[in-house]
Amino acid sequence: MPSADLSKIGAQSYSFRHFDTAGAIHCLDELGLGFMEFCAVHFPPDANDPGLAAVKGLISEHKIQVPCYGVESYTEDAALNRRKFEFAKALGVEILTADPTPEAFESLDVLCEEFQIKIAIHNHGPKARYDRVEDTLNAINGHHPFIGACVDTGHSIRSGEAPHEVILALGDRVHSVHLKDWTFDSDETILGEGDMDMQRVAEALKEIGFNGPIMMEYELDVENPVPGMIRGMQHWREIAW
Repeated sequence: MPSADLSKIGAQSYSFRHFDTAGAIHCLDELGLGFMEFCAVHFPPDANDPGLAAVKGLISEHKIQVPCYGVESYTEDAALNRRKFEFAKALGVEILTADPTPEAFESLDVLCEEFQIKIAIHNHGPKARYDRVEDTLNAINGHHPFIGACVDTGHSIRSGEAPHEVILALGDRVHSVHLKDWTFDSDETILGEGDMDMQRVAEALKEIGFNGPIMMEYELDVENPVPGMIRGMQHWREIAW
């Protein structure tokens, strides 16, 4: 069995979408975590954005690591795709969480190789472009090994799939995880209190030798998400450690 590390746990900043960037970072501090996947709710994917220097200052001040950013769309517009990779390089991001169109892959193959930055296709539940695991597997077939998946465990459940089976099917193409819980009747819950089999998810990640970022995403309690996330994080740590 390949070695695995499930300790790179952080939060998706969409969980803190009712807060500005400083407020989102304060929430992360309250969680006692050092990893954040930011999204455009808090600042745009633009290396030339005049506010980026201040954001990087805040990130540095709070000793936050930002291994991934997204979810962003990617299209046949190769120049726009490139600008997002340039932004990722400027921020020190290793993975861009993505919803690419079929026409995007030609440029993404080139950009992943040039920048050595990964694309992680995000499954977004029923009727989305990447609904079930077969959709992602078909999309990445024949493309650069840096083009893989961000497995959103909550959306996998919404699509009627077991997250641990999705992880095993994707194998080493799992670049990152959005860790959230859901019930099969489409209600989100606190992590560990829904229909996700956390034990089997942790075991599946270990089986594939996963060493990437695991980002808790919690869309409930938008005005005060921290208590629910703390409870969920405790559930995960009881299983994963």
